[in-house]
This record gives sequence, C-alpha cells and structure tokens, in this order.
Amino acid sequence: MTPSFDAQRYQHALERWRVLAENRLAHITDLYETGRWQLYFSERDFLATVRATRAAVETWQKLVPDAPQTADVVELTAAPSYARAPMPQQSFGAAATAA
Repeated sequence: MTPSFDAQRYQHALERWRVLAENRLAHITDLYETGRWQLYFSERDFLATVRATRAAVETWQKLVPDAPQTADVVELTAAPSYARAPMPQQSFGAAATAA
C-alpha cells in the first residue's frame, strides 16, 4: 500500500526551499555590499548570479506565498545534572612490580 499524500509535509518542504532561495539572495547581497564578490566572480558572472538568484526568489515567492508563521511551542526542560564520580586511582607501581 502506498503512503497517503501528506500536504502539510509537502508545504513545509516548499517553504524551506523558498527560505533557502531568500537566504541565497541575502548572501549574494552581502557579497555585493562588502565587495567580497570580486574574490569569487568576474563582474559578468556575478551579475548573472544576481539575476538568477532574484528570479529564483520571485518564482519561489509566487509558488509559496509568505504565510503567517505559526510557532510550534516546544518546552525545554533542564538537562539532568549528573554528579561526576571520581575516577578510581590505579597504582602503577604495584602493577609493575607484580609483573
């Protein structure tokens, strides 16, 4: 039997791809603002990358409009604190004389 289609899981994956495209555009923008793009690209290649990244962001925003985020509430509990037991002391002198 094939598993049923999980629309919420599919929607979440699409949203993650849209966020990935937006993060890439933010990174490209940062490269431009700091001038670091010159270390990695020629001017022609960088402009092509900017255009392609903007087109990708626009496409993903059309496919997956920005929906109001519903925060999943996660309760964090403090991790149990374990007292460390002292390590047993081994006398190497006694072991050496027994051998």
